[in-house]
Amino acid sequence: MQKSFTTQPELFMAASDLDNQILSSLDSTEALLDWPKIESLLAPIYATNTGRPSYPLLTLFRSLLLGIWYKLSDVQLAQSLYRDLLFRKFCHLELTSSVPEASTLGRFRNQLVKLELWDILLAEVNNQLESKNIIMREGRINIIDATPIEAAQSGSGNGKEGTPKKDPEAGWHVKNDSRGRQKSTYGYSVHTGVDEDGFIHSQSVTPGNVHDSQERDTLILGDEAALYADAAYSSKETRDKLEELGIEDQVRRKGYRNNPLAEEDKRRNAEIAVTRGGGERPFATYKQHYGLARTRFMGLAKNATFYGLAAMAANIKKGAKFLVLYGLPEMRTTG
Repeated sequence: MQKSFTTQPELFMAASDLDNQILSSLDSTEALLDWPKIESLLAPIYATNTGRPSYPLLTLFRSLLLGIWYKLSDVQLAQSLYRDLLFRKFCHLELTSSVPEASTLGRFRNQLVKLELWDILLAEVNNQLESKNIIMREGRINIIDATPIEAAQSGSGNGKEGTPKKDPEAGWHVKNDSRGRQKSTYGYSVHTGVDEDGFIHSQSVTPGNVHDSQERDTLILGDEAALYADAAYSSKETRDKLEELGIEDQVRRKGYRNNPLAEEDKRRNAEIAVTRGGGERPFATYKQHYGLARTRFMGLAKNATFYGLAAMAANIKKGAKFLVLYGLPEMRTTG
């Protein structure tokens, strides 16, 4: 069973004398989406009509978003839900109500993993942003890229409970830096496709030893005007694929030992790099703003779901910023 997400506003009146700007800082996020549609996609979780009522699904989902935005572990998030009025307001937790424990938040996330919901939820978020003309579909470009994420569990041997310290589903990501020095990272690779505004349209997570180019077809949308990518994706197969789909080829060329790049290709690569740099935006957000340079969980499925939640969190936060800066077309015409 599920508790209702509806709250009684008067139960928040005790906070009315506090700084309203702080308590309203997530109002644009509240107004951005049709949240009941999100809730309908979460409905299969705890769908039974028997047993003790669970927390509202949107309360749990919004809690996970807060944990990503504010770089909180489940334990820290549960503590913040107890004492932070802004968090309670966003999650519709009345002042006299209990809050989800860390174990409850973890079980809810595990249900997202089990039901493979993250990509469905990301698609719904993006569809809603498209319907509000925040994400533009017509004439959009797609910038694809990948970044290694270090596995937090990379030690040898087993822990106290006999579980391996090293994540068995991760792999070694090996890459040369700009100075030709080899850098190895044990973990996963996050592959994303973003538009020119930095909204994430497609994403996948693989073991670190999977080459970037192997996720090319996962990230191609099929309706983009142009595909931008670094030289890791450069191949005749890629060029043929883009020609077949009618997508402009803006993939950097690469030279070989006995076949160096021509000056024309060097100039072309430099021009492409200006736009292609936008593909780094989600990685900067994940690692610098959300503290996700290392994984928090063991296993591919859990990490794919967690970084999927991070993609939603990034798009929602960016969409809310657009809403504050520009408003929505329907809001301007009616008001």
